[in-house]
Amino acid sequence: MRKIWLVFKREYITRVRTKAFILGTLALPLLSMSILVISILLSAGSSPFTAKIVIMDEVGGLGAPVQKALTQNERASKPDVEIVQIVEHPSPQIEASFNSQVSSGALDGVLVLPKGLLNERASAQFHAKSVYAMALMGRIERAVSSAVLSRRLAGDEKQVGAIKNMLQLAQVQLVNLSHEKTEDQDNSNFAIALIAGMVLYLTLIVYGVATMHSVMEEKSTRMIEILVSSIKPFDLLTGKIVSVGAVALTQYAVWAVTVGVLFASASSVTRFLRPGAVAPEVHLQPTLLIWLVVFFLAGYLLYSALYAAAGAIVSTDDEARQVQMPLTMLIVCSFLLFNVVLNDPNSTLSVVLSITPFLSPILMTLRVAMQTPPLWQIALSLVLSILTTIWVIRISARIYRVGILMYGKRPSLKELRRWLRYS
Repeated sequence: MRKIWLVFKREYITRVRTKAFILGTLALPLLSMSILVISILLSAGSSPFTAKIVIMDEVGGLGAPVQKALTQNERASKPDVEIVQIVEHPSPQIEASFNSQVSSGALDGVLVLPKGLLNERASAQFHAKSVYAMALMGRIERAVSSAVLSRRLAGDEKQVGAIKNMLQLAQVQLVNLSHEKTEDQDNSNFAIALIAGMVLYLTLIVYGVATMHSVMEEKSTRMIEILVSSIKPFDLLTGKIVSVGAVALTQYAVWAVTVGVLFASASSVTRFLRPGAVAPEVHLQPTLLIWLVVFFLAGYLLYSALYAAAGAIVSTDDEARQVQMPLTMLIVCSFLLFNVVLNDPNSTLSVVLSITPFLSPILMTLRVAMQTPPLWQIALSLVLSILTTIWVIRISARIYRVGILMYGKRPSLKELRRWLRYS
C-alpha cells in the first residue's frame, strides 16, 4: 500500500504542476464568468419574442396586482410578457379551453391563482409548453409573491403571531403541458443532461488517454525497468490509475466551487452591472452532482485500466492511435446513443443501455439528469460496472506486467492471449 501511495503522490504532484493542468483548470471559470456577464448584459435588452399569458384568478382581485408586478419593469419597446386576459373565478371548462390553447401554441402560458393561495393552502401553477415561457418562471414567482404579500398586509388580520405566516413567499409550480409529469419539472433538465453527458464523455477520453501516455512515457525512457525492480507492476498500475483520477477530481472540484460561487452571487453581479435586469437562474440538483462523481469514478476506473493496458502494448504514438481507436469508439457509442435516452428515459431500451457496463457511466448519468430512475436500476448499474471493472483490471494487469517490458514490435493477438495465461 505504501508503494502505491508513493506512485500516486509522484504522479499527482507532477500533473497538477503542469501548465496544461493550470490553464485548463482556469479556462472553465473564466468562460463561465464571461457567459454570466454576457447573459446579464443581454437580459435587459429588447426581446424578439413576447410571451402571451392568461391569468386565471380564482382568489378574486389578485390578477391585476400580478399583472402590474410582471410588467412594471418593462423598458423595451417590445415587452417580453403580455397579459392577454385576466379571468376571475373561472369555470373548469374555461381553464381547460385555455390550456388547450397553450398546447396548440395559440397561448404561451396560463397562470392559475387558486383560492387557497393567500393562506398557503395551495400553490400557484404556471401551465406552459414553450422553453421561452418556462424561462419566465423566476419572474412569475416573484410577481405572484409580491401580489400575495401586498394582499396579506392590506388585510385586517395583522396579529403579531401571524407576521411570520404573512411574509411567507408564494410557491409557483411549473406544469409542462408537453409531458405527463407535473411535479419537480425543471426546465433546465435537458441542458443539464446534455452537459453532464458531455462532461463525462470528454473526461473519460482525455484522462484515459493521459493514463495511456503515462505508461508509454516510462516505456520510452526505460524508466520502467528501474521501477519494476522495486515495485510490483500491479501496484504501479494501480497508483497510476488512481493518481490520474485524483487529478481529474481536483479539476472538477475547482470548477464546481468556482462556478457555484459565481452563480450564487449572480444577483449581486446583476445589480452592479445592469440594475433592473433579471439574474440568470441555474437549478442544479445536489443528487445529480453526487451521481456525476460516482459514475465518473466507475467509468474512469473501467476505461483507464483498458487505456493503461493499451499503453503497455505499444511503444510509439502511431501505434497508440491505432490501439486507442476501439476504446474510444466504446465511449463514442455512448454519445451516439444520447437520443435514445433523451427521447424516452424510462423505455426498456434506455434501461438496458444504461445498465450496460461500458455505456452506463454516461447514459445512467443522463437518465438521472433527465428524470431520476428507480434506485434498483442505479444500484444494478453500479454493481455491474464495479464487477466489470474488477475483471478488466485483472486482465489489464496481466497485459501490463508483460507489456511494459516489451519494446519494438507490437504483439499479435496470439501473443496477447499467451500473456493473459501467465500467472
